[in-house]
Amino acid sequence: MSAEETRTKSSAPPPDKAAGVAPGGKRLRRDEIVVEATRLFAERGYEGASMADLAERVGLRKASLFHHFASKDVLYAAVLERLIAPVSEAIGAAMMTEGSFEVRLDALSDAITQVLHGQPFAARLLVREAMDWGPVIRDHLAGTLQEVLRTAAQFAKFGQESGVFAAGDPRQIIMTIVGVHFMPFAIPQVTEAFLEMNPYDPAFLEARKVAVRAHVRGIALKQ
Repeated sequence: MSAEETRTKSSAPPPDKAAGVAPGGKRLRRDEIVVEATRLFAERGYEGASMADLAERVGLRKASLFHHFASKDVLYAAVLERLIAPVSEAIGAAMMTEGSFEVRLDALSDAITQVLHGQPFAARLLVREAMDWGPVIRDHLAGTLQEVLRTAAQFAKFGQESGVFAAGDPRQIIMTIVGVHFMPFAIPQVTEAFLEMNPYDPAFLEARKVAVRAHVRGIALKQ
């Protein structure tokens, strides 16, 4: 068990401290709470994590967390939105890149790989939530996810119409590409044991970019 998981109740701030102030007088920003919540949800899932667990990890009273987030669902939605937004932005930016479809496809692959590498719990948590299909993603974020996928599929369709991309249902192409990008980061322990390299090391990032570009080109481009 890590040191942050074994904090005692004595480390909690006294009752007269302002909400959101950790031991030592450090004021925790909302974003810092979301970062730690991301780690907790990734480790335990939505049902297995509690606001009390998070309060202990960040050194706040449970009541102080509710000062920032009205409920566990609100916090979880903030976590997922923080993970989805960079992926969506990466896809949009890559598609706006000037150049051939091949160049833009490589830019898309690099951008998503970079985002997933830079957020160690993103792939694991997004895949877990998509599998569980809980109320937060179902009621609040499903539309955003579908819009991201539709945008990517439209890009593939344009590539087909230009004679560059392989024939077939562009949605199937995109779903296959999603798996190529996400799985190594969603199962980091398996990845590290098999490749003998931590998926969050800088060396892995560069090697993974090269591999993903080749794989995605093989999936998407006309041979």
